[in-house]
Amino acid sequence: MPEECLHHRDRFREARYAALADAEGFGAICFALESLGLRLLGEQAALDRYKRRIADRAQKSPVLTELATSHPSRFKPFEALYRTVQTARNDAMHIGAYARHATEAAIELCIGLEEALMADVERTVGNVMVTSPMTVKGWQPVAHARQLMLMHSFSFLPVRIGESWWLVSELGLAKFLGVNGETKRARLGQTVESAKAAGMEMVKVDNDNLLRANMTIDTVLQRAQVQRGPMLWLVVDDAHPEHLAGVLSPFELM
Repeated sequence: MPEECLHHRDRFREARYAALADAEGFGAICFALESLGLRLLGEQAALDRYKRRIADRAQKSPVLTELATSHPSRFKPFEALYRTVQTARNDAMHIGAYARHATEAAIELCIGLEEALMADVERTVGNVMVTSPMTVKGWQPVAHARQLMLMHSFSFLPVRIGESWWLVSELGLAKFLGVNGETKRARLGQTVESAKAAGMEMVKVDNDNLLRANMTIDTVLQRAQVQRGPMLWLVVDDAHPEHLAGVLSPFELM
């Protein structure tokens, strides 16, 4: 079922992001793998018993199959990645180079399985976007926006001001806060909306550039223009454009 594929894809994606931020996130990937294995096998078991069922699904991922054969120096096959993760899952020595190696293998496995899970799912914005996105409110202090961006390595943070959506950007925030101590302290305490009025550079998102969940990915890519630096699409509800249903970046489309 597409809904189940999306559920497990999201678990792998969230676990992968956690592992990228911290090698301790390796455990989250194992939990996502076990969750998929449980669904495919139909009973609680160890990773070893889940392997064949997960391997069948992995056949839908070129990265874990064809590319691993044609470019063995760059891509590892499902068997090797799964074995590394399985061994590390049962090993207590999750430190240093060992932990990094296991986490890298787990992330590669995640990427392949996410691709495999999406192989038979319709490519629409709603099926690919990141749901429940983080936003900042216009009345919240600049310090809050800064904290969110630093904690999550965001390039942009959406904010609704008046009747329009805007993006607080990493560069705009850096320029606004690149002042001496007392002035910086005062600016951190300003609201995002007042900071915009005071000159903090933000990116306005035109209504024509807002996405809807039922749009196809082909449509989005056809009308997109390659630009310098990162970009972020906002997905809104037709009936409630002030509500942000999700966000989409080129990373989700690769």
